[in-house]
Amino acid sequence: MRALSAAVMVAVLASGAAEARWARFALVVGYNESDDAQLSPLRYADDDAVKHSQLLGLMTERTVLLTQLDAESRALYGGAVAHRAPTRANVLTALESLHADMARAKARGDDPVLFFVYSGHGNYDQEGRGYVHLEDGRFTTRDTYYEVLGPSEGEQPHHVVLVVDACNAALLVNSRGPTRQRATTTSLRLENYPRVGVILSSSSVGEVHEWGRLVSGVFSHEVRSALMGAGDLNDDGAVTFPELAAFVAAANAQVKNAEYRIKPYIRPPLSAPNMPILSFKDARFPARLRIDASLSGRTHLLNTELLRFADFNKAGASGFWLGLPGTDGFTLVRGATEYVVPAGARGDLQVASLSSRATETLAGRGADRYFEERLFAEPLSPESGADWLTAEYGPSLTVERHEGVPWYENGGAWAVTGLGASLLGAAIGLHVESELGFAAVREDPADFTGLEGQALNERSSSYRHGAIAAYSVGGAALLGGILWFALDESFRTERFEPPLRVMVTPQGVELEATF
Repeated sequence: MRALSAAVMVAVLASGAAEARWARFALVVGYNESDDAQLSPLRYADDDAVKHSQLLGLMTERTVLLTQLDAESRALYGGAVAHRAPTRANVLTALESLHADMARAKARGDDPVLFFVYSGHGNYDQEGRGYVHLEDGRFTTRDTYYEVLGPSEGEQPHHVVLVVDACNAALLVNSRGPTRQRATTTSLRLENYPRVGVILSSSSVGEVHEWGRLVSGVFSHEVRSALMGAGDLNDDGAVTFPELAAFVAAANAQVKNAEYRIKPYIRPPLSAPNMPILSFKDARFPARLRIDASLSGRTHLLNTELLRFADFNKAGASGFWLGLPGTDGFTLVRGATEYVVPAGARGDLQVASLSSRATETLAGRGADRYFEERLFAEPLSPESGADWLTAEYGPSLTVERHEGVPWYENGGAWAVTGLGASLLGAAIGLHVESELGFAAVREDPADFTGLEGQALNERSSSYRHGAIAAYSVGGAALLGGILWFALDESFRTERFEPPLRVMVTPQGVELEATF
């Protein structure tokens, strides 16, 4: 990480202060299966991959989709979705091709950004190292750092946005599993990659959840809802990392059950803390719908196939533009009223101009009552978002890692080993003194008669007994110290607090970065 001499206020890039144009590229991977018999197959990782690719396709210069559609998804998307299998070879080939595209973008003066998006199963091995599943194996944390994040600091530097919706996604930040079985590599630290921003799902118990009503993972749906515009707190046409974090926090605020509560890790690149994830000036939505003061409360957007594209709960007189990702027609549902966006609609639309009707009964797959009641139950306004960001966003970015202590830093083992060695040294000295005394008596017994001889024999015998005791205790201590070195696994807790400070300004929320 480059050291800067002072605190630097980075301007809000979404408002047009950036000198270079953001040129976005994306690789989206989704896989329902795993190689772990204890993990049940997912239902919607492939759906999430398709939806991510469709949304990012409206923002990027090129998006590559790697997934394997199940029967339900094939029926929904048919042959309209171009994709290849989610294999390691295809991941590496796509990355190589996208890096070449980004090099060309950089050559023409743009600032390239790579979105790497994964939805599926994640886990950690017996060594505490994280990985996600692919069709032909695993893509490890080390793979992610070296193949995805590492090139961002290479000969063609660029930014990376890492989006992972998988169980134990936080391992990409925390470096190891919760069981602490083994020490892990300490070089793979996210703070060593200042051009990387992360959007990682996690819950209090390390799992993430799917919900049939959304035909999606809950976290993935929340992220897409925000990026379609619902996360634009200051209504400037862009969604930044802190705005996304505030949106997700509000969406889950009423989910009290730790098993279902999402506690993600959402952090911008330290080199560009106010980089917009989405900017409407760069996006290619066929139409935008203005969500103004006339529409507040819990609302969701459906298409004609009843697929849920976005959820939000807007408070007060705030407003934002909601991007519509197609022209096949949509329905905006709020309470007892539906607003119909007709097929073929383009450009900027107002809710007041739409036809409305009483809400129909809309079918969903496997709706869960708890999610229905709790998700998006907390209204979000610019004021409540700023309050959350000021009070909780900074502390939420602190990372604690349990790193293995090297064997040679084990002070207790050194003390026991040193004691054992000292006792063995003393034992040798006593042994030598004992043997010299007995040898003297044996060589010239006539000179060691009477009290003098008796005293020498007693002293030599005492030395011998002392040597035996010292050998026993010293040997045990030395062996114990060696075993302590070999078997003990000590850990120390390391904390990293990203050098970011939330600034609430009249223009909205900004981040101050200090390196």
